[in-house]
Amino acid sequence: MRLAQFILSNLEEILKEWESFASTVLPGKQFDKAMLRNDAAEILKTIAKDMETPQTSEQQSVKSKGRGPKTPQDTSAERHSNVRLGQGFNQVQALSEFRALRATVIRLWMNSSPELDDSAIYQLIRFNEGIDQALSESAARFMQQIEESRDFAIAVLAHDLRNPLNAILSSAQFLQITESIDRATVDEATTNIIDSGSQMSKLISNLLDFTRTRLGQSLPIKQEEIDLAQVCRQTVAEMTAAHPERTIELSCPESVRGRFDATRINQMLSNLIGNAIQHGAESAPIKLTLNTESEHIVLRVHNEGAPIPESSLQAIFDLTPRRRKEDQEPENKFSHLGIGLFIVKKIVEAHSGTIRVISSEESGTTFVISFPL
Repeated sequence: MRLAQFILSNLEEILKEWESFASTVLPGKQFDKAMLRNDAAEILKTIAKDMETPQTSEQQSVKSKGRGPKTPQDTSAERHSNVRLGQGFNQVQALSEFRALRATVIRLWMNSSPELDDSAIYQLIRFNEGIDQALSESAARFMQQIEESRDFAIAVLAHDLRNPLNAILSSAQFLQITESIDRATVDEATTNIIDSGSQMSKLISNLLDFTRTRLGQSLPIKQEEIDLAQVCRQTVAEMTAAHPERTIELSCPESVRGRFDATRINQMLSNLIGNAIQHGAESAPIKLTLNTESEHIVLRVHNEGAPIPESSLQAIFDLTPRRRKEDQEPENKFSHLGIGLFIVKKIVEAHSGTIRVISSEESGTTFVISFPL
C-alpha cells in the first residue's frame, strides 16, 4: 500500500498515538480528546494529498527546506501552533509532536510490510518533505506569536504604567516644593501615591502572570475552602475605595462556599470591574452578582454603555492588540484590556470554569463566569 493511502486508511490509529504522546507533554494537565488531536487529522490529510501531487525538482528542493508555497489562509500546522501556545505548550513541546508524528507514521507503515520499491522510497521522501513543511510553518507561527506577545507586553507596560507613575511623581514633587501645607493636603497627596502604587503593582502582577503563561507555564493556583461571597464583598470595597466617583453594586447570598484561590478570584474580579469602570457608562452603576444555579456557581459583572463590537467579541480573551476608539495616537495603540481579560480567562480555566461575554446596545455588557460546584 502506498504511504499516502496508508496514512488515510489508518488515520484513527495514527491519531491515537498522537493523542497518547501529546498527553505526556504537559504532565498533570487535563486535556480532552479534541484538544489533544487539534488539527492533527487535517495536517495528515494535507500531507497525504500533497504526496500524490506531482512536483518539479525545484519544488522538491524548496519544500525539503520547509519553504513550500504559502496559502492566503492559515494552514492546519499554523492553527495547531496557535492552539498549542494557548494551551501552555512551549515551542520545544509543540515541535516535538511533529517528530513523534513522523516516527509513528513510518513505524506503523513499516510494520505493515510494504513493498519497498522506488515508488515507496519516493513516497517516503515526499512524506518527510510534508512533515518538514508543517514543522517549519508551526515554528514560524509560534515565534511570530511569541514576538507579538513580547511587543504587546512592552506596549502595555509603557502605556498603562505611565499615568500612575506620573501621579506618584507629581504628588511627590508637590510635597517636596511646598513649604507649608496642612495635614489634609499631605494625606491627599500620600493617598494618591499609595493608590497609584497599588495600581502599578496590580498591572505588574498581570504582566508577570502573562509572561509565565506565554512561556508555557501554568498559572499558579492555591485552592482552599473559602467563602466566595466574602471575597466579592472585599473586592467591591477595594474597588469602591479606589474609584469613589463610581457606583459598584453587589448582589449575593450571605455565604457561598467552595474551593477557590481567594487571591486569584480577587484579581479576576478586580480586572473585570476595572474593565467595566474604564469602558462602561459613568452614569450607570456597575453590578456584580453571585448566585448558585443548578450545579454551578455563577458570577456576573455588568455595565451599561457602548457595546463591544461583534468583531472584537470573537477574540476578546485573546492577546491580539485591539484599538480603542479613544486611542487615536500611535503611542496609545495598546490597552491593558487585552492582557487583563487574558489573565481573567486563565484564572477561570485554572478553576475548571468557563467565561463568556454578552454585549448589546439594549442590555449593556455582561461577563458571565461559571464554576462547577
